[in-house]
Amino acid sequence: MNRRELFKLSALLGASAFIPSKVLASGDFSGKRRVYFRYEIELPYKESVRLWVPLPIDTDYQRLTGLSFRGTYRKVSVHKEKVYGAPILYAEFPKGPEKKRIEVKVSVEFRPRKVSLVDGNFKVPKEVKKFLEPTPSIPTEGRVKELATEITKGMRTMTQKAWAIYRWVAENTYRDPKVKGCGPGDVNALLRMLEETGKIGGKCADISSVFVAMCRSVGVPAREVFGIRVLPSELSKKLSVKPGSDDLTKAQHCRAEFWAGEWIPVDPADVTKIVLEEKLPKNHPKVEFAKYYFFGSWDPHWVAYNWARDLLLEPEQKEKPLNFFGYPYAEVEGFPLNWLEPKTFVYRIRRVTA
Repeated sequence: MNRRELFKLSALLGASAFIPSKVLASGDFSGKRRVYFRYEIELPYKESVRLWVPLPIDTDYQRLTGLSFRGTYRKVSVHKEKVYGAPILYAEFPKGPEKKRIEVKVSVEFRPRKVSLVDGNFKVPKEVKKFLEPTPSIPTEGRVKELATEITKGMRTMTQKAWAIYRWVAENTYRDPKVKGCGPGDVNALLRMLEETGKIGGKCADISSVFVAMCRSVGVPAREVFGIRVLPSELSKKLSVKPGSDDLTKAQHCRAEFWAGEWIPVDPADVTKIVLEEKLPKNHPKVEFAKYYFFGSWDPHWVAYNWARDLLLEPEQKEKPLNFFGYPYAEVEGFPLNWLEPKTFVYRIRRVTA
C-alpha cells in the first residue's frame, strides 16, 4: 500500500547589567536553509501496531515544506495535538505476518533565530499562560521555587530572571553520558539528585527542564523545544552530526525558550555538552563564549518538532500521558515500545537529497 501527501505546512543582546551585552554570532545568519530527512521504521510484530511520528512544527523561523510517506500500513493520517499543537503523523498496521514498514520523508526550511532581548516586564498573553503552569514533570512549587527565588533575588524583570536562572543552570549542571537519549526531564528527581549529591547530571531534556521549571516558578513563561540536529554545528564539531554523515537516528536534542515580549531561545544543555565533549574546564574562554552565545540564539543546525510535555497524542495513546514527543512512539496491542531500545523498536532517521 502506498500513499503520498504533500503540503506546506536578533541575536541582539543587551539592556541590563544582569544579562549579556555583546552580539555573539557566527556563520551566515542571513540565509535560509532547507533539509530533507526520512524516517525508516520497521516493526517486527505479528500483532496490531499503532505508530506516532513527530513532524516539524511551523514557526516564524521554520516551516514544513513537504511531507510524503509510503508503507504497509492500513491507515495513515496527519494530526495536531490538542494542547500544544504538536504535528503528528499517525499510522495503524493490522495483525498478520506481513512486515510493518513505513517511510516518512519531510523537507524543512529554517533560518537562524534573530531576537531582541528587551529588558522589561510584559503582560502575558492568554496563549502563553499555559507555559507558566506546572505539569507532572515540571513542578513550579516547593524546592524548585525556593531555589529559583534565591537565584533571582534582586532581579525585577523577566529577562533578568531568565538570565540568572540560565547562568545558574549552565554552571551547576553537567552532561551525564550514561543517561539514555535526551533524559526523562523529571525535575523533581533532578532536584533530589541535587540535594543528595550537590550536583545535577543528565542530558538535554533534563537540563532544559530544570531551566523551564525554575523560570515558570518565578513568573517567566518558558518551555522546552524538542527537535533533531540535521546539520553539522558551526560552533563545535562535537555538538551535532559529523560532517559527511547522514545518520540522524540519535541526533534528537531538546532546547528551551523563555517569553519576555517574544519567545527567546536558550540552550544551557549545549554549554554542558561542549564542556564534556571537548574536555574543557567550565571557565575556559570557549565555554564562556558558548554561555553567552546560547542566551538569545541557537546554533542553526537543528529543526524543532514541538514544545509539548506530559501530553495526550492524537489519536490518543493507551499509555497516558506521554512524557514528551521527540522520538517515534509505538504501541503493540496497546503496550508501549521503548523508543530507545533498537532490539524491539527498529528505526533509522537519515538526511536525504530532494
